[in-house]
Amino acid sequence: MTGPAHSKQSPVADAERNAETIPARWYHDAQMYEAENDKIFFSEWLIFCHDALVQEPGSYVAYTLAGRPVMVIRGKDGQLRAFHNVCRHRASMVLREGHGKAEALRCIYHGWVYDSEGCLKKAPNFGGDEKALCDRTSLFPIHLRQLGPLVFICMAENPPDFEASLGDLPAAIRSVDLSAYKFYDMATHPLACNWKTYIENYMEGYHIPAIHPGLNRDIDFSTYRVIPENRIARHETGLRAERAEDAVNNGLWVWVWPNCALNIYKNGMNLELVIPTGPETTELRYCYLFTDTSPDKEAENRRTIDVSLEVTREDIELCEIVQKNLRAGIYDTGELSPRHENGVVYFHDMVRAAHKKARL
Repeated sequence: MTGPAHSKQSPVADAERNAETIPARWYHDAQMYEAENDKIFFSEWLIFCHDALVQEPGSYVAYTLAGRPVMVIRGKDGQLRAFHNVCRHRASMVLREGHGKAEALRCIYHGWVYDSEGCLKKAPNFGGDEKALCDRTSLFPIHLRQLGPLVFICMAENPPDFEASLGDLPAAIRSVDLSAYKFYDMATHPLACNWKTYIENYMEGYHIPAIHPGLNRDIDFSTYRVIPENRIARHETGLRAERAEDAVNNGLWVWVWPNCALNIYKNGMNLELVIPTGPETTELRYCYLFTDTSPDKEAENRRTIDVSLEVTREDIELCEIVQKNLRAGIYDTGELSPRHENGVVYFHDMVRAAHKKARL
């Protein structure tokens, strides 16, 4: 016995239809996920961290990005370098994931030691001609550039032009001294959804009245808009008059293609990275920084983080619900609001262009 047919709306002229979402399959199909890793995350310049985390020689940040372990480390010569966090011996990690300071780049498996330029210096108890082994062995390098304190990496052998990849980001943050922020805290959140599901949520304010009561109390929703520009999108909103002084959410929000957001508050910022970990799993990496991290500002800074985490919890719940329904086989595409979801349209256009390069 067959189930009921799912009827579609009657066809209308293209001029009467709104932009449509990308197909539901793109949010759970393994082939699509691998194509996006290849054509987006392994090919584009990506914001990796804020250099407040890697100020001292030996300081590092290491995490897995779209399935590839990556580390950024400040060398004894003061230079920042990036490497695949993969030992050349038996493919173990050199540094455990996280951030901190390492006296040496010592593989956690067999103790091979590399210098901060990636060259093998010791292979303990290896036998044979250890010097010759060291002379021909080094970590796999990754391209690294900076825009102020923002550290970018590119895993492609031949990366695209860095300045062109920045698009309108330099202009969007020109009025903000990002180097004034000091590291304060990190937070990570595992999500049961595709990375695009979460980015789409970030790219529109349409859901704010229904999902974010605290945020909605602060802002004047009638003024909320998302402004797509070249490889970025800016969020703008007015505040309710009675909340103008006390609202934490008073600042600048900028999404950066493909997976980063700069959430800048009155007294600090959250560098938000949306990291794909599988076709239907994602990790949010939050790096909180403030201009003043003294004990006198502890309560204020913690309040800012608490407000941020409240909004995040609300978003995660809805994104995971959406992901289940994208996987269920009932929904394929939907029409997007011309008033509120132009940022989603822009994001989808860029995703489509990436898939076109992958010929899928």
